[in-house]
Amino acid sequence: MALFTVLEPPKGEIDKVTFVREGFAPLALVFTVLWALWHRMWVMAAILFAILVAISLSVTLLDLNPAVASLLELATGLIFGFEARRLRIMSLERSGYRQAGLIEASTREAAELGYFAARPRNAQAAAPAPKLRIDAEDTLGLFGTR
Repeated sequence: MALFTVLEPPKGEIDKVTFVREGFAPLALVFTVLWALWHRMWVMAAILFAILVAISLSVTLLDLNPAVASLLELATGLIFGFEARRLRIMSLERSGYRQAGLIEASTREAAELGYFAARPRNAQAAAPAPKLRIDAEDTLGLFGTR
């Protein structure tokens, strides 16, 4: 089971609700700058790019051992991989999104089904989302355990 943070947009547009999985992001480890750009984290992408350029330049200018530079790049990727999803949540909050709750589910689709099934039809934007546990094997999340 995974834990998803539910973020609602500032204008209450229900089709723009975002589900961000908690935990390590392996793609952020491998594709640091591209991952940040994909998620529209422009400042973070620029910072990561500057760090990676500085590491590459240090090999040339400071006569740094390439193995040390590789370890520094790996460390940068690891740190970003562990913090990427939290940074994405912070980026969305700066854009006006607000945290509506946490949902435990096996997949993102199951989390979406559980969130929208438990949400009243005329829910106001200020109402917090319930904490649910939904299994992917459940039929449309109707028989999930709570």
